[in-house]
Amino acid sequence: MARGTRGLPSERFPGGVSRALLGLVVIIGVTPARGQEPEPEAEQARPADAFVDSIGVNVHLGNTDTIYRRYDEIIRPRLAELGVRHVRDGLRAERRDVIARLNDLTTLGIRSILIVSPEEAVEITRAASASTWAVEGRNEPDNKGGGWEERTRQEQAALYRAIKGDPATDQLPVVISGMANTRDSPGKLGSLVESLDYGNMHSYPGGLPPTSGGWGIPLSKAIAEARKVCDGKPIVATETGYHNRLAERGHPGVSETAEAKYLPRLLLTYFDHGIARAYLYEFADEKPDPEYGDKEQHFGLLRVDGTPKPAFVALKNLIALLADPGPAFEPGALAHALEGDQQDIRRVLLARRDGTFDLILWQEVPSFDLSTREDIEVVPRALTLRLPAPVGRVEVYRPITSTEPDGRVEGRSEVPLRVPDDPLIVRIKPGPPGG
Repeated sequence: MARGTRGLPSERFPGGVSRALLGLVVIIGVTPARGQEPEPEAEQARPADAFVDSIGVNVHLGNTDTIYRRYDEIIRPRLAELGVRHVRDGLRAERRDVIARLNDLTTLGIRSILIVSPEEAVEITRAASASTWAVEGRNEPDNKGGGWEERTRQEQAALYRAIKGDPATDQLPVVISGMANTRDSPGKLGSLVESLDYGNMHSYPGGLPPTSGGWGIPLSKAIAEARKVCDGKPIVATETGYHNRLAERGHPGVSETAEAKYLPRLLLTYFDHGIARAYLYEFADEKPDPEYGDKEQHFGLLRVDGTPKPAFVALKNLIALLADPGPAFEPGALAHALEGDQQDIRRVLLARRDGTFDLILWQEVPSFDLSTREDIEVVPRALTLRLPAPVGRVEVYRPITSTEPDGRVEGRSEVPLRVPDDPLIVRIKPGPPGG
C-alpha cells in the first residue's frame, strides 16, 4: 500500500477544505432510501488495556554472543520504548545474571514466563519471584526425537507437581510446552489438563496472513489442535511471528514492510480468537547476517545493530494508542454499522475507561507475494461508519505511521473511511462536539 494513504480521505481542495469534510457533507446532505442502509446494532466492547496486556515478546537475555549482551545499551531501553509488559525466556538456575536482569525489568512493568526444568523450577522462580508470571515446560519437545510424547507427559507432570507443591510458587500458572508442529503434535500428546493451567501453541503463519496457523492449516485449526491438550483451559501462544529472509522456502519470510502490517494484525487476530497472550518471536535479530543466509537471525523487531524495524514502530504506536491501565471496569457496548463492501474486513471493538471506543479495522488480505517476493499494494477499501446519532468526536489513527490522528470530525453520525491492510483505529468519543 502506498505510504501516503490515509484512513479518512484527506486530499485538499481549493480553499483548504479537506475531502474528509466534503465527504461528510455529501453523506449527511443526501439521505439514501431507507432499507438500503445497515441499521446500527450494539456490539459489546472489550477493555483496550486487556489487548495491550495480551502482547509479549521473546528474549534471550543469557545469550552473551548475541545482541542480548548489550542489555543496558540496547535491550532494556528498547523494551521500555516498545511499552510491552511481558517477555519470555529460558534459563538455568546458575544464571543469576539473567535472573537479575529479569527482576530489573519489573521496574519497567515487565513480567516473565520462564522455560524451566522440573528440577530447577522452584529454585529459579523463587529467585525471580518479582518477575515470574508463569512457567513453561521444555521448548518444542516434538523436535527432540522419538518417544517425545511420553517424555513430555512425564516432564509436564513433574513440573506441575514441583510448582504447585511449594507454598512460595503454588500460585504461579503452569503452561504446557509449545509444539513445533501445530498440525498434529498436540493430538499425539493428548490431554494433560491435570498438569497445566494454560494450553500453548507455536503457530507461525509461515509468511502468510495471520489467519494461517502454520503447517498448511488455518489458525482456527491450530487452536482446535491445542485444545486437545488443554481442553477448555485458556491458551497462550508462546511463539509466533515472521522473519525477513525472503529466500527461505520451508518457512517463508516477508519484507520488513509486510511484517509491519502483519504483526499488529496477528496480535489483534489472536486476541479476537480468545488467545490469552501471544509472545512474538523475537525482540531482536541476534547475530550479524548481512547476506541473509540464516532465517533464525532475522525474526527480530530490532535489527542486529539495535535500530527499529518498521514492525517495532507499528507495535510501539499501537501499544501507545491503546494502553489504558487502571482498575477493572465494565466496558460498554457501541451501536454502529459499516456500510460498503466488507469482504475480508476484520474488526475488533475496544473500550477505554473514559467511555471512548476504539473500533479497529483492517483488510485481512496478503500484503506480501511469496512467489515474487514483493510487497503487494493493497487498495484501501471505502466504507462508511454509521452511528445511531451524532457523537462528540471521531478520530482516525494509523499506528503503522504515527500516533497522531490522520483525520478528525465532530458532531457526525456517518463517517467515511478508507480501510488499508494494516490496522486502522477509529476512535469514537461520545458526548457533545468538542467535549
